[in-house]
Amino acid sequence: MHRIRINSTIAFLLVAVPAAAQDIDPTVEVSRIYQGKMMEVHKPMIGMQIPDSVMHFDLDFDYSVFDNPYKGTYEFNPYVQDMKPQSAAWSGRRLFLRAGAGYPLHPVFDFVWSPDLKGKFRMSTYVTHRSYIGKYRGIVPVMDESSGTVCLESPQGMPAGSSWKGYDSQTSAGVDGRVSWDKGIFTFNVGYYGLATSDTLVSRGYNAFDAGLRVRSSDRQDRHFLYDVSLDYRYGVDNIDGFAVTRGLSGHELSFSSVLGPVFSESQRFTVGIDLDMVSYGRAFGTDAGRFAVIPEYQLSKGRWRLGLGVRLSAMFNGGEAGLLPSQDTKKGQYVYPDIKVSYDIIRDYMRIYAKLGGGESIGRYSDMLRTGHFIHPLYTLTAGGPLLDNTVERISASLGLRGNIASRFSYDLSAGYRNFASAPLFAAVSGSRSSIDGLSATLGYTGMQMFYASLDYGWNSADFSLDGNFTYRYSDVSAGDVFLSDGNNTWMSFFLPAAFSGDVRALYNWHRRIYAGADCRFSTARDGALCSTAGYADLGIYLELRTARLFSFWIRGGNLLNMTVQYMPMYAESGINFTAGICLNL
Repeated sequence: MHRIRINSTIAFLLVAVPAAAQDIDPTVEVSRIYQGKMMEVHKPMIGMQIPDSVMHFDLDFDYSVFDNPYKGTYEFNPYVQDMKPQSAAWSGRRLFLRAGAGYPLHPVFDFVWSPDLKGKFRMSTYVTHRSYIGKYRGIVPVMDESSGTVCLESPQGMPAGSSWKGYDSQTSAGVDGRVSWDKGIFTFNVGYYGLATSDTLVSRGYNAFDAGLRVRSSDRQDRHFLYDVSLDYRYGVDNIDGFAVTRGLSGHELSFSSVLGPVFSESQRFTVGIDLDMVSYGRAFGTDAGRFAVIPEYQLSKGRWRLGLGVRLSAMFNGGEAGLLPSQDTKKGQYVYPDIKVSYDIIRDYMRIYAKLGGGESIGRYSDMLRTGHFIHPLYTLTAGGPLLDNTVERISASLGLRGNIASRFSYDLSAGYRNFASAPLFAAVSGSRSSIDGLSATLGYTGMQMFYASLDYGWNSADFSLDGNFTYRYSDVSAGDVFLSDGNNTWMSFFLPAAFSGDVRALYNWHRRIYAGADCRFSTARDGALCSTAGYADLGIYLELRTARLFSFWIRGGNLLNMTVQYMPMYAESGINFTAGICLNL
């Protein structure tokens, strides 16, 4: 593996590192941003949260190209990244390059340059690219005679030419940096995000400008005033060929988050969080929407106990004139949600039991929709007669878990819980007829639901071998027979239920840190639906890396070696077995 120091924003773009048992005191985790989570993917699509105890710009972690060079038809972020602050000073100039391609074509490119600057100012420039260009499997209906349901399967036995050609490409580039002083840190980022896709009907070109600022305290005294204020903005334009009414769809997305309050001692503090999210889109939506929340919380750490008592006061609003698409962001929340956390160290540094009680809401963002499924667009949603974007409202959630490690080698996090949604996004199938699924398409739909789940995150790490992964079980009360008729367009829509079992596992062995060999597998059982269901799959991959010098290596990876129809997004599956090879350079 390559040891590299880069800032947290670039790390998120480049790699999903294994989840380990970093024992950070939860009383210093001050982020209070609620993020709606789509229930369709293997596990919640959560953004990276860097605890407030991370006070250093240079983060030291092991990096390898063992991560899947292409994440499928949506961005898959398997873990909250676990990065450990280092006391050593920044080593100075750093240049990192990774490039590769394969068959079918999976271009991979990463570039990071951190110049050697004097003083307390640090910055990095970065470029990262992932894409797939080639054939997609022509998903066809296959009747299961035993159950009478229709499954979406690979076109085995179909005439030649049944597949179709398309592409899915995303690129990020930008500059970010940091300025620090005795009791505070200021960070910024300015960047570009681009997404280009094409399927059998339409092509998309989404281009966005991103900017962000954050200032936070780094005072380590027992008594001080804690502050953490951030502002993020995106302006995006989505050009969609073949759908004139939304060509040039544009929108502004703004997020403000702050946590302020006195730290009375090492064990007690009181903070107030203030969050504001706002979106404004063009005439296709005609929508302005927002969310405002205030979150007071008292935190106590005493002996083996950790306690956080808070409440979330939140309200959503929308406005604007009626657009060409159905009304967006119409769901209302319940205004008050609990925010309670408690944990107890059964064995200090080795085993902790914890419980959480929460809830919250988030507005529908166009950028979040694209991150969920790169091929989702207004044409298919308009056919369904429903909103393309809607608010996510989680009435309440409760969980109980056990987290720890054995001999600092094997780490685990076993949890189970309950979630109750007034509105949650799920993939949905849309068809012109319930009896015939000709013209079937996939989009997002929103529904109320209850869910019970159990999840195990695990990892093993030693000098020569590492293993990590997740197993998740979900049960929801959304019925596979729930079919909704859109009277306006005479179409049928039904949800794809969350998979009952899903997960992933990755293993890596290194020989004298010269040769690395590994395997990974992401799997899911079928996702049932009233109109149709997707088959289960196991996406098996193998990896080999040869380091010829301290700063240079060759790598190759094979994916989907079982040649299964892997539908991370229903009705979109790449062609099958694939190989990608390339080089890494770390100066």
